[in-house]
Amino acid sequence: MNLNFQSALQLAGVCQLAIAVANFFLPAKLHYRENLLKVSIIVRQIFIVHSIFIILVLVGMGGICLLFPQDLCGASTLGKFLCGFMALFWGLRVVLQFGYYDATIKKENPFGTALFGAVFLYLAVIFTTATLLAK
Repeated sequence: MNLNFQSALQLAGVCQLAIAVANFFLPAKLHYRENLLKVSIIVRQIFIVHSIFIILVLVGMGGICLLFPQDLCGASTLGKFLCGFMALFWGLRVVLQFGYYDATIKKENPFGTALFGAVFLYLAVIFTTATLLAK
């Protein structure tokens, strides 16, 4: 694949890192502390651990895109597999963004819903394209 597509994959890396950073602001925006006080301690702990691991996954996927765009463009079978995984990951995230989350919250946050939805869609399209066009 060409250099422009490698740049698109690097932009995908930047997007994923930005989403990871946004996860540090979500607890205040969505009132995690107040909401988590209503659940058992083990559910609270599992939620926090899962949140940390999601951030780590986002940082890892972002780093892969920034550092190894040529591999993701089909230079390796592993790169093609990673693109396929990320296409599935972000494609499912698009579906969840618009089909699963509470409509009230989406209406209260139309800019965030649209922005995150657009970024998730960009990521799904880029990784699906990379998977399908890989050698």
